[in-house]
Amino acid sequence: MKRISETDIDQMTERVLSSRKYAAMDLPAETVRDLIRQEISVGRSGKEAEKSMREKLHQIIAPYLGDPDYAAEELRLAEAAAQGEEGLREWCLRILSVHTSSKERIPHMEAFYQAIFTRIGMPESILDLACAFNPFAFPWMGLPKSTAYHAYDLHTPRVHLLNSFFKAYGMEPLAETKDILLNPPSTEADAAFFFKEAHRFESRKKGCNRNFWISLPVKTIVVTLPAENLTGQHQMRDRQRSLVSKNIEGLGWTVEETEIAGEMIFIIRK
Repeated sequence: MKRISETDIDQMTERVLSSRKYAAMDLPAETVRDLIRQEISVGRSGKEAEKSMREKLHQIIAPYLGDPDYAAEELRLAEAAAQGEEGLREWCLRILSVHTSSKERIPHMEAFYQAIFTRIGMPESILDLACAFNPFAFPWMGLPKSTAYHAYDLHTPRVHLLNSFFKAYGMEPLAETKDILLNPPSTEADAAFFFKEAHRFESRKKGCNRNFWISLPVKTIVVTLPAENLTGQHQMRDRQRSLVSKNIEGLGWTVEETEIAGEMIFIIRK
């Protein structure tokens, strides 16, 4: 089998990043290169590695969960901001409804965050990891606008929209495009949110959550996981509990578990 060179990896990376599916997302090149190297390391050829990498990237980016027209939403956000806080809240609700994961949380957002903050207190700083649309729920979190809300995502247009929202809402624009698995945040914070992502991290690199969680400069990590699959046909509670327990085994950390409308919440104290 032909040895795959760094030049080959660069060419595969460029093909993916410039493709119709991913060009507008402005993804970190290091994410694609890392996925390619993983496939090569298990003996896949160039074409096989690229095909398998694209499948994994699809799961990581999760386009099937829903995305708006980001350019159009920047304009709608400006119009909403002109109407004051009520206009911004209405805009946020519409944006949250576009993404499957955040849409599921809308009917009980206030109860969801109350369940978290009654257990961990009111954080002055947060790391929202692989955040997707979660920061748009800030108006329902009950936190002051002075909260240092650091949000991380791979999708650059999404990050731009998040920062536009933060500024419109009177907050510091602290969203960043970052592959948090390859480059975990170094910013210290009171708590980290890791919502409905740990199981997808395991699919990307088995066992990676352990070192990732250890690396986070926080005392509390709030991990949530779905209690059932997207179709609602398969229960996943035992599997999710096992995922959490295996990744913190022997670390001396404590875990408190609760559940809100099918979303399991694990409060992990380091």
